[in-house]
Amino acid sequence: MRVLNPAPGKSDLTSIRRGFDSLYPRFGPVRLKTTWAGMIDAMPDVVPVVDQVAAINGLFVATGMSGHGFGIGPGIGRVASDLIQGNGIGHNLHRFRLSRFTDGSAILLGPAIGRVRLCPLLAAQRCQHQASGEWV
Repeated sequence: MRVLNPAPGKSDLTSIRRGFDSLYPRFGPVRLKTTWAGMIDAMPDVVPVVDQVAAINGLFVATGMSGHGFGIGPGIGRVASDLIQGNGIGHNLHRFRLSRFTDGSAILLGPAIGRVRLCPLLAAQRCQHQASGEWV
């Protein structure tokens, strides 16, 4: 069962609170009034998808920002807008294509993954770590 509203981890909350207390000692000990946890939209290779869906005319996707959407949202929004309008986007979006999951390409893990074993999640897809070239 997929849980979209998981309970926050108590050890994570304690660590965050202690970190805040050490960075801002003038505030004194901080008491957390409410907490929340949620899902992060991540693709299996931790690389976003910014593409037109070939099978559905007029459908474009920009997803899988892995929690970085707030930071890269303005840039992705501009690229997606140009893509939708048929304007020159000024970037090579090959790495961000949706078809990488279906065209038989090796799945290259994004640089943030490091040496993590993701292949069971990708079933029959082949995985290669981008930086090291090692198969994982």
